[in-house]
Amino acid sequence: MLTNRDQWPSHIKERYPKQGKPWFLYFVGFIFISIIGSFVAVGINRVINPPIHDKLLAWKVKDKNNVEVIFEVRRNENLNVWCLIRAQNENMTDVGYAILEIPQDGSNYRQLKYNLKTYEEAFSVEVINCDDEKESTLFKAPQFIPGVEIPKQDPPAINSGQ
Repeated sequence: MLTNRDQWPSHIKERYPKQGKPWFLYFVGFIFISIIGSFVAVGINRVINPPIHDKLLAWKVKDKNNVEVIFEVRRNENLNVWCLIRAQNENMTDVGYAILEIPQDGSNYRQLKYNLKTYEEAFSVEVINCDDEKESTLFKAPQFIPGVEIPKQDPPAINSGQ
């Protein structure tokens, strides 16, 4: 059995020509890897530099039915933003819940102070998330005890309270 192509007879060489390099497969592979790499790069960039960044700075119980919440939002200056804040009792059920609208104002930084109304004294407060969609899937549904009257919130709150 001849394995060296140079030793083949000429009629066999004509019948089975030497195959070229599969440049087409190299090209398709390069394009595929480039597309996957670009998706990964965009995803990593969005994790490292999110378009909207929120941070709870402080909160203080004013009285049994009011909590003062101070938080900041960093965003692109042309974005309207909605932020979900909630207060919970020691059993981790909601006692106050509000989605706040923060309209664009030409500034990429806003520090907000909001008086969140509660139906009993709050044990913890958190800014759950901020998003550029009013009906965002990132906003958790309120977790009030059944039968409790949800406190009505003051503007700029939307979709909160009775």
